[in-house]
Order: sequence, then C-alpha cells, then structure tokens
Amino acid sequence: MTEMRGRVAGNSVLICALCAVFLGAVDLTVISTVLPSIVIDLQINTADIDRYIWVVNAYLLAYIVAIPVLGRASDLFGRRASFLGALALFVAGSLWSGFSSSLGELIAARALQGAGGGALLPVTMALVADMTTERKRITTLGLVGAVDTLGWVLGPLWGAAVVAVMGNAHDAWRWVFWINAPLGAVVAIFIFFQTRDLPASVAAKSGQRLDLIGAFLLGAALLLLNLGLSSGGEAGVQTGSAFRALGGTSNPLADYLPWLLSGGVIFGIGFVLWQRRSRSPILPPELFRNRIFTASQIANFLVGAALITTMVDVPLSVALLADESDVGAVSALLFAPFTLLMAAGALMGGQLAVARGIRWTSIAGLVQVIAGYICIWLALRNEAYLWMIPGLALAGSGFGLVIAPIGAAAIDEAPDDDRGVAAASTILFRLLGMMLALSALTSFGIHRLQSLSNRVEPIVRNEDESTAEFFIRQTQFIQDVAIPLSVQVVRETFLLAAIIAALAVIPVYFLAHAKEN
Repeated sequence: MTEMRGRVAGNSVLICALCAVFLGAVDLTVISTVLPSIVIDLQINTADIDRYIWVVNAYLLAYIVAIPVLGRASDLFGRRASFLGALALFVAGSLWSGFSSSLGELIAARALQGAGGGALLPVTMALVADMTTERKRITTLGLVGAVDTLGWVLGPLWGAAVVAVMGNAHDAWRWVFWINAPLGAVVAIFIFFQTRDLPASVAAKSGQRLDLIGAFLLGAALLLLNLGLSSGGEAGVQTGSAFRALGGTSNPLADYLPWLLSGGVIFGIGFVLWQRRSRSPILPPELFRNRIFTASQIANFLVGAALITTMVDVPLSVALLADESDVGAVSALLFAPFTLLMAAGALMGGQLAVARGIRWTSIAGLVQVIAGYICIWLALRNEAYLWMIPGLALAGSGFGLVIAPIGAAAIDEAPDDDRGVAAASTILFRLLGMMLALSALTSFGIHRLQSLSNRVEPIVRNEDESTAEFFIRQTQFIQDVAIPLSVQVVRETFLLAAIIAALAVIPVYFLAHAKEN
C-alpha cells in the first residue's frame, strides 16, 4: 500500500512538473498570434520590426541561457527550491508582461519570464530523474522533452484560444500572460507539499559547480550578436524619405553595428575556450568529437532557423493583409494546420525513423518543409494569404518528421552519463537557430524594404493641399505601395527559409549509423 501511494504521488509530481514545462514552452511561441494586437495596443510603430521583435528575442535569449545554468543550480540548491524558484520567476514575468504599458517594459518582462521558463525544463528533467528508477529514467526524460516540444508547437493555438475566450475583455492579449499566474500557483502548491522528502542538495555527491563564467560569456555573446544582427538592416543602404513614408525609423544601434558584432564574436570565442577548461562545462566539448552528435546539432540549428520564419512571418502577413479586427482569428486559422500536423508528424517521425532510418526520414521531412515554403511563396504572390494554408500544412508535417529523428540521433550517440546534457543540447541548438535567424532575417527584411522603398517617389504634402486630402493620399500610398512592398519582402523571407531547410540536408546526410550505410 505504501509503495502504491508513493507511485501515485510520484506520478502526480511528474504531471504537475510537466504542466509547468508545458507553460514555459508555450510562451516561447504564444506571442506569434498576439504580437499584432500588442503592436496596435501599445502604439508601437509597425515598421520598426527590428525593435519589437525583441519581445520574442528577449524570451528566447533568457530561455537559452537558463537551460544549462539553472540545471546546474538545482544540484547546488536542491530540485525543490530550484523548481519553485524558476516557477516564481516565470509567474512574476508573466504578470509583469500582462501589465506592461510600453515596449521596453514588455521586453524586460519577457526576459524575466524566459529565464523562469527556461529553468523549468532542466530542473524538471533532474527532478524526475531523481524520482524514477534507472530502468524508467530514459523514457521519462524523453517524455519531458516531448512535452517541451509540444508546448512550443501548440503555442500559437494556445494564444489564439485564450484571446478567443477573453475576446470581450480590454486588451485580450494580456490574458495570455495573466493566465499563467493561477496555473503556476496550483503547480507550485502541489510541488511544495509533495516533494518535501527530496534532499536539499546533491552537489556533494556529484561534485558539480555552477559555471557562472560560462553563463556570462554565453549570454553576452548571444546578446551582442543578436543586437548587431537585428540592427543591421540599415547597413549599406541610405534611409531615404520614401522609407520614412512607409513609417520606418532609424535603429538607434545601427551606428554601433561593427562593435556589437565584434564583441559578440569575442565573447563567443571566450565561451568556447572556457568550456574546454571548465570542470562543469555548459556544453561538454567531448560530445562534439562524435561526428553524428555534431551533425545532429548543426541540423537542429538550421531546422530552428527555418522554423522561426513561420512563427513570425505568418502573423506579420495577416497583420498586413487582413482586417485589424480579424488578425487574431485569421492567425489562428493559418497556424492550426501547421501546428497540429507538426505534432502528428513528430509522433510519426519516431516510428518512421525506426522503420526507415534516421537519415531518410529526416530528409523526407526537410523536402516537405522546402516544398511547403515554396507553396507559401507562390500563394503570397497575389496577396492571397488564405492560400498559405496548404503550404503551412506541408511545412508543419515536414518539421514534425525531422525534429524527433535528429534529436534521437544526438541522444543515442551520447554516453549514458551525458544523455541528460545531450537532450538539453538538442533543445538548446534548436533555440539558438531560432533566435539568431530571427535577428538575421529581420535585418534582411528591413534592409530589403529600405532598398525597395528608396526606388519609390515619397509622399510629400503639396502647398495647396488640406490635411484631410494629404491623409487620403497617404492612406492610398500605404495600400498601393507600402503593403505590396512589405508582402514582397515576406515572400522573399520564406524563400530564404526554404534555402536554410535545404542546407540542413547536408548535416542530416551524416546522421546514419554504421548499420544504415
């Protein structure tokens, strides 16, 4: 009877911990369906995408740094305290995000939220590892990773559902963040009372230390690189009056581009060198001596880079082409086939990898992604955003097929003692690809839009023209010139994402085990 009670309690703790991981993962991508509403409600310049894209990037950056660092912290301070601390950060960031009244405030709140959300993943993995037998440990850790992936896959639909339920509320998007507070409180209370018997710390047995220097170097490198990449849209292009007529403003960091990128590279090199001498490295260098492990992480990076294009450009396309009142509903409609088929494809991908091999299953998924993005590129040719649905369905199922096999390839190649770190690295490299590509593709979009707009005669008020007449001409200019140019840039970004997916075929080709060759 006592054993049965312990098993029930353990399963309950696992379910609650998985719910917390799901919430943290959901908020990675939940922003994609509500970002257009946030831009409107906070009166942010819609053309300054290189500024407000940091609502996404701040969460990603904090999430990435928190995954390896706070996983180690749980060894020093105990699983229970670390889990509750991470959950408290996430809830505090969520409440702050919901109450934010400016772009800068929202970015800071999202960073706090991301630190908590990212910490929940490794701490939960360590927590369930402590509470399960060795025989069940790998399966349980796989479940945690699957829930994390499912969370960010379903994020856009989660956001759309919350906004739909709270549709009559003022600034309904705020409830996407506020709802995390009661859900997080329920999880915290349950974990607090059900995990009292866990040891306060396991650091003495493991001999591990918190790599604060590595965390600082990694965080600084990513911050400077992303600031440089996202502000590089004006490099080599003169921002003329036509671009200002489209609503664009100069990025205040544009003049510091060389310093930002140089600083990011220097800190990045410092991080690599430090990992080689650290006793408890964030990314163990010996894992990357394995050809298959390294190839899988490169593939993960490129898949993440291709994936983030959909998460950002779909709501951007809807904001450009749909009625303002329909933005949320249309975004949800477009994301539904993408996210649901990605989830279904992830389940199918594992089975196909066993039957057909990791290499060919992954290549089949990437081919679908490429074909899907080309379909979207063609659909937007006539600004027919609803015709994006077939392409999104194709790309979503392709991403689902490729994610599970390349993740499994990395974990299978790691020694037993490093499988937890290998699983975390798989998620880490996918997120790195998402974050750096988001900044780089945003910069490309701004640069391209400036180049195209500088060929257009700007709107200038005539001396004998009334304010009302000038406003009518400006509105017509936006409809006839600004929106078509913006859609053209979005189309080209999808084409670039297809090229990135095609490049991922190269490392995927090396994922075959000897028995598959």
